[in-house]
Order: sequence, then structure tokens, then C-alpha cells
Amino acid sequence: MSEPLQAVAPSPHADPSAAHAAAIPAHDDPPSPGEGGPFTEQQIEQFEEDDADAGRGIGKMLALFFLYTVIVMSGVGWWTFHHQSH
Repeated sequence: MSEPLQAVAPSPHADPSAAHAAAIPAHDDPPSPGEGGPFTEQQIEQFEEDDADAGRGIGKMLALFFLYTVIVMSGVGWWTFHHQSH
């Protein structure tokens, strides 16, 4: 959870950007590789596999939507061309 922010009364001689910086809570630096982190190596590998599966699924959906668009566009073009004389 985040820690609550406390308002700091600015000093008349203080830099305005310093008062803004004081209101932002400090965050820890992310762990370096090999130091460990919030996820295990197995969890990271599983995430990469799931991410690759999702990417393939999105690619297939985009390809199908494109194919559908081309088919519908062709049908509408054919219909328009054959019904011009009416």
C-alpha cells in the first residue's frame, strides 16, 4: 500500500520544485537481476508462455477480422457494380 502524503508548508526561500518533490513518496529501486524479486523464475517463465499464447491469439483474431473485412468489401463491391443500372 502507499503511504499517506503529508502537506509541507513551503518556505519563502525554498525552490517551488522542491516542495513538489517532497510530496511524492520515495519508491524502492527494482531488484537487480539475480537478487530475487516478487516473482519466482517459474512464475516468470509461465508469464512469458502465457504472454506468447495471448500474442498468437490476438494475431489470429486480427487475421480473421482482416479476412472478414476483405470478403465483405468484395461482396459489397460486387453488389454495387451489378446494381448500378437500376
